[in-house]
Amino acid sequence: MHETLAEGFEFVEAPRVSPEGDVWFSDLTGGGVYRKPPGQDVETMLQGRLWVGGIVFDRSGAVLCSGKGGIVALNPETGAVKTVLDTLDGKPIVAVNDMEGDGRGGFFAGTIDFDAILARGEAPEPGQFFHMDAAGRITILRRDVFATNGIALSPCGRWLYHSETSRGIWRYTMDDDGLPGEGILLAPFEDSDGLALDAEGCLWVACWASGTLVRISADGERLGTFHYGFPHLVSLAFDSADPRCLYVSTGGNAEKPAMGGIIAVNLDVEGLCGAPTSLDMLEKA
Repeated sequence: MHETLAEGFEFVEAPRVSPEGDVWFSDLTGGGVYRKPPGQDVETMLQGRLWVGGIVFDRSGAVLCSGKGGIVALNPETGAVKTVLDTLDGKPIVAVNDMEGDGRGGFFAGTIDFDAILARGEAPEPGQFFHMDAAGRITILRRDVFATNGIALSPCGRWLYHSETSRGIWRYTMDDDGLPGEGILLAPFEDSDGLALDAEGCLWVACWASGTLVRISADGERLGTFHYGFPHLVSLAFDSADPRCLYVSTGGNAEKPAMGGIIAVNLDVEGLCGAPTSLDMLEKA
């Protein structure tokens, strides 16, 4: 069973639940960042921004939004937008997809060549998986990623999980400096997209091509597969106020358009929410 919170969009990404209980999300291909307060209609918060695959809340009150050209910080009260990151290695960023707070004030994220994939219909250039700390220092972790999607830290803090669409779920051992070291391909998935972790250390993976939600153990064993009748399931986020509620974003396609939206699924296990950032550039703004 599930409840539909939002519908009628193209391809919804980046669900997040704010401390106030608002559900934020984007329409990756249709454009825009949106917010649905409890019991109210969906509001447009950032008109027209394309390719937003990740949203993270900052303790300053700003909302970090990935997308075309990099990462921006949105002031939800004024609508003002501030550039957080638009270059890597001195080169303009085509797009940033998923993002996740690191628990230390910074975040992990990955670039993706949406110009090739969505605009030109070509094979993309490899993407970069990177870390930005609270002071704005960048560390490139990988330069060979087809498409960075879901990112999450294990409850024990020992591992970082990273969904690379076309390959599967990577598990990296976390070093004492808060950065991932050696990694293994934990669970091969051709269509893994967003992911989230529950309190038992298991992963929930949205599989966009099959339209399924899959639960796997910390060792990569598939524990269950769930269907909700949508052509694509895209990204995931647990509700901090109701940890057994998992928000799942959905997408349509040419045969079934406008099926993008947000559904709420009630689980028998509690989930974990991503950490907020505390970026110096926003605290000082």
